[in-house]
Amino acid sequence: MRIALALVFAMCVAWTAVAQQAQPNTPPAPNSQSTVPLPGIDDAAMVSSARASKIIGAAINKGNTSIGKIDDVLVDLDRGSVSAVVLSVGGLLGMGDKLVAVPPNQIKVSPEAKFTTDLTKDQLTNAPAFDPAKMSR
Repeated sequence: MRIALALVFAMCVAWTAVAQQAQPNTPPAPNSQSTVPLPGIDDAAMVSSARASKIIGAAINKGNTSIGKIDDVLVDLDRGSVSAVVLSVGGLLGMGDKLVAVPPNQIKVSPEAKFTTDLTKDQLTNAPAFDPAKMSR
């Protein structure tokens, strides 16, 4: 009986040692006092930026008239810049709408975060439809 008990104890000790060795070595969590800002990201960059999740769904206006909404934002991953803003135009209550890619310089934003364009609803309606299948990524 003592031999069986000793054998079980030895197996438990061995199993614990194996389990401890299998654990990956993870560094301790960084201390908040040791954080260092990343190059290119500072308070000024944050103040003049907007989160894509807050832009998507926003109304796009011509003057004071809503002519569509921002459906998506296309990012050039090689350059790290916005290549187009995809607008949803036409339709009624989201039915029959058309997606149109617009150059980002055609969209203006006011200090109140109101998005406007000088493009007319007719220009957007007559523009080629955005086809996401043509994207490589």
